[in-house]
Amino acid sequence: LMYKMKLVYFNGRGLAETSRIILALNDAKYEDFRYPLKIIDWATHNMERAEFLKDKSDNKLLMSLNKLPFLEVDGEVLSQSKTIERFLGRKFNMMGDTDISAGRIDALCEYVRDFKDVYQSVRKLPEDEKVDGLNKWFNETLLEKLELLENILCNEHEHFSVGTRISLADVVLYAFITQFFDDKEAVLKSTKNSPKLRKIVEYVGSLDQIKSWIKRRPETNF
Repeated sequence: LMYKMKLVYFNGRGLAETSRIILALNDAKYEDFRYPLKIIDWATHNMERAEFLKDKSDNKLLMSLNKLPFLEVDGEVLSQSKTIERFLGRKFNMMGDTDISAGRIDALCEYVRDFKDVYQSVRKLPEDEKVDGLNKWFNETLLEKLELLENILCNEHEHFSVGTRISLADVVLYAFITQFFDDKEAVLKSTKNSPKLRKIVEYVGSLDQIKSWIKRRPETNF
């Protein structure tokens, strides 16, 4: 069943990039709508986003509670980034073959969400504590979390975290390790005791659709 789809977000990777990667992986046709966003100061969330604010004041974004991203599917609005990812995961048959597999895939995605939350709290530390905080995050905390995660990655196939074909969890893990952090080198080091995870991330990154998307997507600063 083909839907007419429009993914709406700012011109950045942010909360929409995992969904864009899923869409790229499945050669899906959709409109990649991006509101212009000029960042004046990250720390104070000072940004220029006139078009977005105009549409918000014109009540055009009420169906997503004035939040981005949202996915328009045949005119219906689906909001919340994780909901969009799961919807696309189901649509493209990336949620495993059984209810248990779907649950395991979902759980892996939720663990990644937990890890991101911890990282965001580190990023909010006062400037004088931030360097030590980030060092500890990459060299200890994340390292330990990924080592633990290794235990629930399946052994059925070395390239997949659940089952014997690519799932939403594989894309979420790939996006987390390769797209989410500014310090690419530090995060890769954090996977040194997680060989299964590394194989999954390398495999997803080696797929032609993914390589092509990374090459052709707009250059953005977040």
